[in-house]
Amino acid sequence: MHQYYIIEIQRYANGEYGHTVHWAFDQDPDKARLKAEAKYHEILSYAATSETLSHSATILSGEGFPVMHQCYKHDVQAPVPEPEPETDEGGDGE
Repeated sequence: MHQYYIIEIQRYANGEYGHTVHWAFDQDPDKARLKAEAKYHEILSYAATSETLSHSATILSGEGFPVMHQCYKHDVQAPVPEPEPETDEGGDGE
């Protein structure tokens, strides 16, 4: 059995982190690797347009050796409030 771990890491706008560990395995070493790469690219397809500060994926071999990694960084800005409309409070009574 050949197994890979695919780790997804996100850094949120409030500075906190979240992570998810996925895995892929197969009796055939090539199929196991391809399954891992498929999951890796699936994660990165979401990460490319993510609304987090950073969103990354890493593949580790069953022995913990890093195989692939990529991180998307996004410039996430706090929403800017819209200015309130001006009112004529000092009207001339008309």
